[in-house]
Amino acid sequence: MKIILYVFSGTGNTLAVAELYKKFFEAARDSGAANTVDIYRISKNSGPFPNPNDYDLIGLGYPIHAFCAPEPFIDFCKDLPSVQNKRTFIFKSSGEGLHINDCSSQKSIKILIKKGYDIVAERHIVMPYNMIYRHNDAMAKHMWIYAHALVDMHCRELNEGKREKVKRTFLKTMWIAPIGFIERHFSHLHGTAFKADAKKCINCGKCVKTCPENNITVKDGKYKFGHNCVLCMGCSFGCPKDAIKIGLFKYWKVNGSYRLNELIKDGNLAFPYIPDHAKGIYRLYKKYYRESDKKLKEAGIDVKKYI
Repeated sequence: MKIILYVFSGTGNTLAVAELYKKFFEAARDSGAANTVDIYRISKNSGPFPNPNDYDLIGLGYPIHAFCAPEPFIDFCKDLPSVQNKRTFIFKSSGEGLHINDCSSQKSIKILIKKGYDIVAERHIVMPYNMIYRHNDAMAKHMWIYAHALVDMHCRELNEGKREKVKRTFLKTMWIAPIGFIERHFSHLHGTAFKADAKKCINCGKCVKTCPENNITVKDGKYKFGHNCVLCMGCSFGCPKDAIKIGLFKYWKVNGSYRLNELIKDGNLAFPYIPDHAKGIYRLYKKYYRESDKKLKEAGIDVKKYI
């Protein structure tokens, strides 16, 4: 099976999930499924995208922004060509597993169905926050291990041709849609408040290369942030010197990689962290992981094998 994954990712969380899909789809060759996977990162720097008509299965991934899909992802769905009943699945990432995020794909799904995409599944993978607050290492390890297990399970289901009913709750959609509209326009306005601290900045240009919207320019050594920001936080999260100021969100800034693959191997970090060791706000994740445990058990998957 020839598979294409179209992915919008700011800080790299959703891209990391896409790479797990590639890993587990292609690992299925050992069981007779001859899968090949291409990943295309949705960005104004990426050039022409691969034609979905050349693939057997299509995956579309994005990070949830304010309970909705981000603007570049929705615009990309609009740009996709029409197809004839192509099997398509959606995967999305966020820093929490609340069911309030269930309907984040509604606008995108509506666009895709009209173009002939057969939406057979949607999965929500919880990953460490790239803003609001920084997850501790044990929680980040827990999230990344479960991401492995949940993506592996989903790849097996897609290989078997399974499909599921994608949630499209009308009442939730009615109030989530305006939030997405507000977030889109606020992002463009607030993005101009981003600044590069001249005392910290080393002029590496990483933020310019990272920005998927080409929103950051440099002139005479000064960094300018334009009106195309979508608040993906790729610039501030990835800055090696923590030099990006993010305006009103300064107290929510998270900077620096979680080193996820290193954390998995750290035997000093408790696993599972939820629910046994969860305290404070981490208790909010219990429902998501209990639901995940139930699904993994039914699929015969032991999450500890991914450590």
